[in-house]
Amino acid sequence: MSPIRLSIALTLQCLLASGLAFAGATKPQAPQPPGLIEVPEDDGAVPLISPQQGPDEPEIRIRTEGDTTIEEYTRDGRVYMIKVTPRLGPPYYLIDNTGDGRYMRHDGPLPMTAPAQWRIYQF
Repeated sequence: MSPIRLSIALTLQCLLASGLAFAGATKPQAPQPPGLIEVPEDDGAVPLISPQQGPDEPEIRIRTEGDTTIEEYTRDGRVYMIKVTPRLGPPYYLIDNTGDGRYMRHDGPLPMTAPAQWRIYQF
């Protein structure tokens, strides 16, 4: 083998060996700041919130008038929904959508397309 080819071969071997050694080296870890909490892996599931959670749980008052059962849903001292269940026939709902005390009737279960009725701010 000629001296030039030998020097090229040795140079390539050295470069290859140094590259492998550099690739195998681990980067030093930065120190963790104090007060961090380990967070578990996110499985992508959305946590469910039951109606019993939170301070906005409605107060439900159930009373009967004759053969009819009436459930009044109250929040902050105001009745916002009434469920009327007659002895014969399907239940229906009276809902105060605007908060002015006028109720609109909804037959059957509440519509799935009802807008969210969360209070953002109250004067």
